[in-house]
Amino acid sequence: MKSFFNYSALVLFLVLSVKSFSQPIHHQIKAQINIPNKKIEVTDIVKFPGSYFTGNRDGIHFTLNAAFTVKSLDPAVKLQEVNEKQTDSSDVKTKKYVVDYGLSLKDGLLQLQYEGKVLGEIKEGAVEYARGFSETSGIISNEGIYLAGSTAWVPSFNDEFFTFDLTTVMDSAWGVVSQGTRTKNIVSGNRRTINYSVPDPADEVYLVAAPWTEYSKMSGKVLVQAELRKADTALANKYINATADYLALYEKLIGPYPYSKFTLVENFWETGYGMPSFTLLGEKIIRFPFIINTSYPHELLHNYWGNSVYVDNTKGNWCEGITAYMADHLFKEQQGQGAEYRRTTLAKFTDFVNVTNDFPVNKFQSRNNAADEAIGYGKALMIFEMLRYDFGDDVFRKAFSAFYEKNKFKKASWNDIMIAFENATSKSLKPFFDQWLMRTGAPTLKLSNVAVTSDGKQNEISFTISQIQKEEPFTTKIPVAVYDEEKVVVKDFTMTKREEKFIISCDKAPIRIDIDPQFNVMRRLDKDEVPVSISQIMGDKDVVMILPKGSPFIKEYTDLAEQWKKTQEVQGNKFEIKYDADLQELPDKASWIVGFDNKFAGALHVFNDYAGYLPKETIAKSDSLKQKGGLVYVYQNPKNKNITNGFLGSTNQKMIDGLKRKIVHYGKYSYLGFEGDDAVNKLKGEFPALLSPLSYYIKYNGKVLTTPAKLKPRKALMY
Repeated sequence: MKSFFNYSALVLFLVLSVKSFSQPIHHQIKAQINIPNKKIEVTDIVKFPGSYFTGNRDGIHFTLNAAFTVKSLDPAVKLQEVNEKQTDSSDVKTKKYVVDYGLSLKDGLLQLQYEGKVLGEIKEGAVEYARGFSETSGIISNEGIYLAGSTAWVPSFNDEFFTFDLTTVMDSAWGVVSQGTRTKNIVSGNRRTINYSVPDPADEVYLVAAPWTEYSKMSGKVLVQAELRKADTALANKYINATADYLALYEKLIGPYPYSKFTLVENFWETGYGMPSFTLLGEKIIRFPFIINTSYPHELLHNYWGNSVYVDNTKGNWCEGITAYMADHLFKEQQGQGAEYRRTTLAKFTDFVNVTNDFPVNKFQSRNNAADEAIGYGKALMIFEMLRYDFGDDVFRKAFSAFYEKNKFKKASWNDIMIAFENATSKSLKPFFDQWLMRTGAPTLKLSNVAVTSDGKQNEISFTISQIQKEEPFTTKIPVAVYDEEKVVVKDFTMTKREEKFIISCDKAPIRIDIDPQFNVMRRLDKDEVPVSISQIMGDKDVVMILPKGSPFIKEYTDLAEQWKKTQEVQGNKFEIKYDADLQELPDKASWIVGFDNKFAGALHVFNDYAGYLPKETIAKSDSLKQKGGLVYVYQNPKNKNITNGFLGSTNQKMIDGLKRKIVHYGKYSYLGFEGDDAVNKLKGEFPALLSPLSYYIKYNGKVLTTPAKLKPRKALMY
């Protein structure tokens, strides 16, 4: 999932005749790496299919890292450098070469030799920093090696896909991981030779290396591996056993796993990458206890979506949405928390997406900020949820299994997904996909005019649902739950107009009605419909952070404020830093109050406001952390319910550095508590939403009746 090239096994081309233009180019790569000098020497024998020459009337040209010197090993073949300005924004500069091969290339082979240093740096951008991640275009160092498409270390012939063999020779204490199947791993003296064969079309070549301890076992036909920088049998077995379980689940849900192996690779800087047949996770990341049940299966699933069924980015990136749906959402659903996950997804869209940054789903390519994520991950996820809700689990699984089988090792688009669902349902779905992929925005629903009539035998509840967003109305199916004193019934209504009246017949007197109670519809949420959350203030376009000027922790608080300011400004948001001593009252906008000794902190009694709704243990713990620890919580701005304020404070000076990195990962929560120098989370939760405008309680004789009936969580897509 990272960019540039792809290669395949030369042996196959030497055995089979090459006449079909559909056959890809094949690279046979031999790389020797000198770690102390940060240098790589490569021989690449490129095998072209026979019809490549008739299909490419402009001749053969390729691009390569500009820091490399390159030559042809065939005296009859000349390379001519082209003076052409680089048009992409990559950190790595490239050069373009034209191949002058006369009348023909002998046996269709282009033999190249090149060498150079890879001196990329590990950088922290503001958004990546907030997530705890860094990036590099490529690096050779004493700590480890990372080469990818972004390094431009393999010649690119503008071919979308290719196959390859990769042989790496380097220090015997080091291991190498790439795509495909490892066919050789031998040590001779102080050198190790490792070969990987990739016979299926790929779009870039990875070479990742470090001095690891390797663990492995077979799971059916798949080799499951863990490459750890520090020997840890318990951790390795934990991941290996989880991998086997995830592989079994996804083979049942989608189809056979597309590769011969899956490897967990411990990286030497913090990453969360999913590559074909392996994942590259940082040493801190893999030891977080929740990662194995959250990010890890997400990266494994990318071997289906994105790393074997490739994304046609010119038509929109669909794979992040379905990966989030079949990994993150699925595992929450297995725990009975699917509705809560969807509510959080809709809340992120509501909080982060507005008229200035909204765009159609089919324009999403990659995540650069919170709004991108809310659309490309969240809105796309809800599109898949609506398809599943409309047609049921069996059709949903059938459609994606067929989509996978038809498009494996090819580029696919949203249109291919539509075709798969049309085949599975025998219905035309173009209006559905056009609406949700090509339009911006989402419906905002309002419930009104609830009335009950009865003839003594039968009851009817009538109500009006309105779409109150500024955009034109959407066509959407809306679930409606009606409760009586014993049970709850859910009916579905298709809404096409700005405002529509509906009627439901009931055997018994209805006492409550909820619109979309389990958040199955892509829509914007009302502030009172969801608990106040950290993501609401993180998503505000105009925020002020108020620091305690006289605090002994002012340096640490200022460092936190400056980093958050960078994170917000890179997303186009305004973020001011002010001091409590300079203000007479809180601004009438989203405000962070920082520090227990902030002059505005004394008036905050938020936990007391919810004392009747939260467990006594939560109130007691918050009181304890106020005295010794750290607290973070949010609440409605008292002057405007549509604005969220926040508080952040610590009694531990060293903890503050951890807070500035960690809080961004807890966006769904209303309150957090931390202990210790490393900011270990000890308290988290949501303040209850008490005034949802999409719920209505019907009074009888002036009283609101209660019911034991509750909506049961839907069965998970897979178990």
